[in-house]
Amino acid sequence: MKKLPTLFVSLGLFTLAGCGSTPSPSSAHYIDPNGQRGIVNVGKINYQDFDSAAHNLVQSLINTNVIRTKADGKPALLSISRIINETDQQFDTDSLVSNIRIQLLQTGKIQTITTFGLGDVQDPLAKQVADKNAFVANSSSATPVPDYTLTGKILMDKTSAGDVKQSAYTFYMTLTDVSTGTGVWEDKAPIVKQGTQSSIGF
Repeated sequence: MKKLPTLFVSLGLFTLAGCGSTPSPSSAHYIDPNGQRGIVNVGKINYQDFDSAAHNLVQSLINTNVIRTKADGKPALLSISRIINETDQQFDTDSLVSNIRIQLLQTGKIQTITTFGLGDVQDPLAKQVADKNAFVANSSSATPVPDYTLTGKILMDKTSAGDVKQSAYTFYMTLTDVSTGTGVWEDKAPIVKQGTQSSIGF
């Protein structure tokens, strides 16, 4: 058997190793959802925008220490109110709400009510069970009263200079203390993107 030239073999192994280590940008592959390789669209809200806005808003809310636990030490009850989308894009605002709800629950200071809210109830089966239990127990209501409600709005502003486009998305949130009817916390999380075309990374 003839021996292949050493240089040819080395180049072949190097090529194979290179192909297996880094996927081609045009080939489908998994990325870290918490990393910086997601596609960034200047004129569109992306997954990482919802995640970043939710993180910043929750951190702001927790840092103010306005949320009080109940007298028995249990977490406060929160109900999500209306989240208004005032952008030119159609998307489910639950993409933002679910991120906020998850991060608030992880703090241990708040529990969210899933059987009560504006529009569709988050968990209709749980509401049916609660209503049935209340009927059997001859109770007038099966829905817990929230201590706080959270409402919000998403605004957009677009501008350009030559070929460069800029989109600014501002996520506003307000926390209301139901016992007093007053807003006890309010903040915004701006997301500003600029460029001439979509790109990978942020």
